[in-house]
Amino acid sequence: MRVVISKEQLSLSERLAAESNRLSAKFSSKKYLRIENIDRELLKSSISVEKKKVMLLKRLHSLVIGAFSIRKNKFRRKQFESFKKKVHNIRRVVIKLRSINYYLATTFIRELGLPFNVQAGREKTERPIQLDNDELAMLEFTAYKLISEAVVLDNRLIEEYARKQRVAVLKEKSDIRDLRAILGKETALLEHLEAKLPPPSRITRALLKEPIFTHWVARVFALLGYLESMHAGEAREFALLKKNKAIKTKINRKIIDIVKEKYRLMSVMREKALSMKSYSRERELRQELHNFTTALTL
Repeated sequence: MRVVISKEQLSLSERLAAESNRLSAKFSSKKYLRIENIDRELLKSSISVEKKKVMLLKRLHSLVIGAFSIRKNKFRRKQFESFKKKVHNIRRVVIKLRSINYYLATTFIRELGLPFNVQAGREKTERPIQLDNDELAMLEFTAYKLISEAVVLDNRLIEEYARKQRVAVLKEKSDIRDLRAILGKETALLEHLEAKLPPPSRITRALLKEPIFTHWVARVFALLGYLESMHAGEAREFALLKKNKAIKTKINRKIIDIVKEKYRLMSVMREKALSMKSYSRERELRQELHNFTTALTL
């Protein structure tokens, strides 16, 4: 079996390792106690959904690197409590990004009038897009690369991953060119990432012991790198869509305006459904209620 990884993603993983090395080299126990307030970013509605997603992905990157680029010999009880709070903040950003992705893959795509691709997107009743075996193998290879390059990780575990070094094949860029497929893959990555981030009550000091810590962090970094790689493809697709002025206007709408519009349409449909009592109107109302609910989570 061979692992296929893009040069773009390989470069991202190398930069992740280098950034983590820089932070761990100047690790300060005192500075680590500071917890960033991310509420304003999570609740921000004066920008477009696209811009908010970019903002939160950048925040996710900095939070992940900041939380896990540590020196365990300088970790005391206070630092560990700070670590739990930092992981909790990462988890909150991931959950918000999942909500944004769900909106983009359902309400947003439908309103843009983009053609539905059976291989790329799924309705709620269909099986969601998952990472395939090649992608999972690629993530394992990326974890191996990170272990070999990130000083915060224990490179004594490299032997467990050594076989992956011999099966890596590079390709220039992703074959995925469909926005629905990209969003679906991103959602799958966010689900995997959320699963790797336990709530504060489930985080114990055992997670900082080896080999658990290295296995854990390497996979978190690998998922983050792949997510950023997929988002680069999404950005290219949005750039193409924006060549259409009407679509560009929809993409650039502020979240607060989207929510207001959804509420207005839902209210109109509710009045029509109550007056006509028809199945079609009730179905339309349910659709508008779904659209409004997804917009509220942005």
